[in-house]
Amino acid sequence: MKYDVVIIGSGLGGLQCAYILSKEGYRVCLIEKNPQLGGCLQTFKRDGSIFDTGMHYIGSMDEGQMLEKYFRYFGLSGKIKLRRLDENGYDVVRYGGKEYKFAMGYDRFVETLVKEFPKERDALTKYVAKIKEVSNSVDLYNMRDFNGVNTSYFEFFGIGIDSFINSITSNPTLKSVLLGTLSLYAGVKEKTPLYIPLIIHSSYIESAYRFVDGGSQVSDLLAQYIIENGGTILKKSEVTKFIFSNHKLDAVEINHSEHIEGKVFISNIHPKKMLEMMDTHLLKPAYRHRIYDLEDTSGIFSLYVVLKKKSFKYLNQNYYHFDTQNVWDGEKYTDANWPRGYMMHISPDANDEEYADNIILNTYMKWDDVKAWENTTVEKRGDDYKAMKQRKAEKLISVLERDFPGVGKCIKSYYSSTPLTYRDYTGTNKGSMYGILKDYSNPLKSMILPKTKVPNLLLTGQNINIHGVVGVTICSVLTCAELLGMGYLVKKIRNA
Repeated sequence: MKYDVVIIGSGLGGLQCAYILSKEGYRVCLIEKNPQLGGCLQTFKRDGSIFDTGMHYIGSMDEGQMLEKYFRYFGLSGKIKLRRLDENGYDVVRYGGKEYKFAMGYDRFVETLVKEFPKERDALTKYVAKIKEVSNSVDLYNMRDFNGVNTSYFEFFGIGIDSFINSITSNPTLKSVLLGTLSLYAGVKEKTPLYIPLIIHSSYIESAYRFVDGGSQVSDLLAQYIIENGGTILKKSEVTKFIFSNHKLDAVEINHSEHIEGKVFISNIHPKKMLEMMDTHLLKPAYRHRIYDLEDTSGIFSLYVVLKKKSFKYLNQNYYHFDTQNVWDGEKYTDANWPRGYMMHISPDANDEEYADNIILNTYMKWDDVKAWENTTVEKRGDDYKAMKQRKAEKLISVLERDFPGVGKCIKSYYSSTPLTYRDYTGTNKGSMYGILKDYSNPLKSMILPKTKVPNLLLTGQNINIHGVVGVTICSVLTCAELLGMGYLVKKIRNA
């Protein structure tokens, strides 16, 4: 069977594109190499506890807010189980021996931090004003009618977040606190543009929620709707080659054997991985070289802790802890001083609001730390790899015990993952957290558009525009608008 649209990769972007186009009557085939759909939405279960692998919390989900409107269109609003985080401090930055809270709502955000920085009201007011300016510059963030091309948001890709923070305050502690959630975007001082952290912060500052029973609720529901719309989903089907004829993409090969033909193709995999499977003159050498030269964001080491029942009180905040004076130095560790900080998420228990079910810790980990095992596969990496993970896990647990005394006695079991795990389960290049690293000094180089020089090949996912639920959702609309028309699609979403 020849499909109208073939989508490679079932991360959030691929699922959303499959939903949009199947809903509009296209014959869609979604192809996924793993047994489980969802990319970073995947969850796994250990000792009766459900763990998220990447999607730990989402923002703008109060009724009528930006992401809630999109989720309503996707049939998700009111269908997924969420728990609203503490509005007086949904994120807690632990820096220099003190805690600083990020509160929901722009006014509350300012007033909460002014208590800690009474002389910095002007700086904090400028910070939230810039967040509003950045988010207001994006038509799809605000679901405005399209009356031509609006590129005003692009100016914020050419300004560094560090430069902006320095321009509004000289207080070193406030600078560090405002940058305290930079692990959400794997920030790099010399590269990260203003746009990325502020568009992410704009979402969470409106409202922040955790998934109850994991983010795979989203992928499960979207998959259900795609099938109900007549779409086809192929699991355990790895795309191994792109097949061209007559100056266009004709089919993809899966598992080195079967061919899936299509009229239009959407790639939701990393552009570098995609190019490795292509042998065509339609993509010029200059484009290939640009993609291959792009730097990826850092990888992470994740520790998944199963807690004993009713042993550790549920904390309705996320914690970002720093063991370094310069918050930008998280990646600049040695084996002796690792980890230099971590972010901590606690998964809500659907049956218990008082006690926590599990804890997830994420901290930076370089590809070089696991490069020795890059040619191995899951569960077949050898004893040396297991020993390395054990050492890392024990060190991270000792840091957690220092910061939360007594937590060690609450641990029932724990599991860990490295950039290799993320590479093999989510398809990211070298296990990077958030795909391609954007560079404000050369924004056009790291900007990849949905439309390609191959006339029937489109791109979507976290490497296009920006990562995260908000970035990927906006990108899925940009991609599908190439087929449906932007004005038409925005009206459909807005009126859902």
